[in-house]
Amino acid sequence: MVRPASTGLGTAFFRLYLLETLVAAPSRPATLLAALAGEQLPLTSGGFSRALQALLDGGYLVPAPEGAVALTPVGAAERLAERERWRRILPTAARLIGDPDPAPRPAPVLAEQPAVRYRAEVADSYLDRVLLTALRERLALARDGGRAFALVLGVVEIDAPSEATRRAMVHRAIRATLGGASTIFGGDTSAFRYGNEGVALITPIVGDRARGALMTALLRARMDELLRAMTATVRAFRGARWRVRAGGTTWTPDVSTSGALLDLAQAALESDEVASAA
Repeated sequence: MVRPASTGLGTAFFRLYLLETLVAAPSRPATLLAALAGEQLPLTSGGFSRALQALLDGGYLVPAPEGAVALTPVGAAERLAERERWRRILPTAARLIGDPDPAPRPAPVLAEQPAVRYRAEVADSYLDRVLLTALRERLALARDGGRAFALVLGVVEIDAPSEATRRAMVHRAIRATLGGASTIFGGDTSAFRYGNEGVALITPIVGDRARGALMTALLRARMDELLRAMTATVRAFRGARWRVRAGGTTWTPDVSTSGALLDLAQAALESDEVASAA
């Protein structure tokens, strides 16, 4: 008998399984499910189908040639977030089922007033949890003989009549850049949010060491194009002025840590003096 609870649990697990497995290369769903069959997990295959469809509908996966599916840049970011969720869940699950050596229960935090989660704190958390984690993985692969890669950062600085208008323009520019990343920058490029006003790209070097510079120019042009289109079509955005800055760096064996690589890209970003104004 299949318990109803196993359906939801299976969907959640297969979601993680698909995101984690497809990071290596596109694959056919039937092949992935067959590879997992040897684990003999007490989960229904219906959860696999539901997880696959949900990821496709959400834009985390896209169809690939020969009936395969591939991970999108949005899916790559979701994979890291999903791993973090499971990392927090597993110690509690182990404690509930009587694991002899569970992780200690976190101490409760009591406050007289609800804590305020500022945007800067959220941006820093995303930077540490998602972008730096992705950089560490790429560094490890590159050191093991994988492809070199470039890190590109782009930010928009907007002067608008109101703060609400400025935030709306920034949000639209970032969302459109991330949403169209696979089309504009290529399917092998991963796009992430960078701070409150920017986008980060991690792109492999495929036979052209100048690809980092090309992606820097392309990211700058794309964000500027989006802002120009917004001010031309949305009445509330007219009169706003902006500047788009972009900078990047290419990994070399001399760069030993993800933090050092990020510092180099940030230095290039700060030195960029290209400005676009309406």
